[in-house]
Amino acid sequence: MQIEKPTTPPLYLTSDLKMTAFLRLMLPESFVGLNKTNPHKVNFLFKPSKELTDLINGYLSRKEYLISPLSLADSIDQGKAMIYGDY
Repeated sequence: MQIEKPTTPPLYLTSDLKMTAFLRLMLPESFVGLNKTNPHKVNFLFKPSKELTDLINGYLSRKEYLISPLSLADSIDQGKAMIYGDY
């Protein structure tokens, strides 16, 4: 019996709305959708890459980035709209 390896890497999942807003703003092409299978928790899905990993590590280590505060607020609002089905 031969076991086939998956051809695509697993997706990165996070339920952190603020991190999601940051990642969608900085690397929008990495966002692939939502997982709402758990009625108590929504996960945002991202395609893994070195750039995504670097942004996540920077976010978690409180690295400073130059981004528009209004763009970040809009991205957070879009994330909320996706959670509640208004997007």
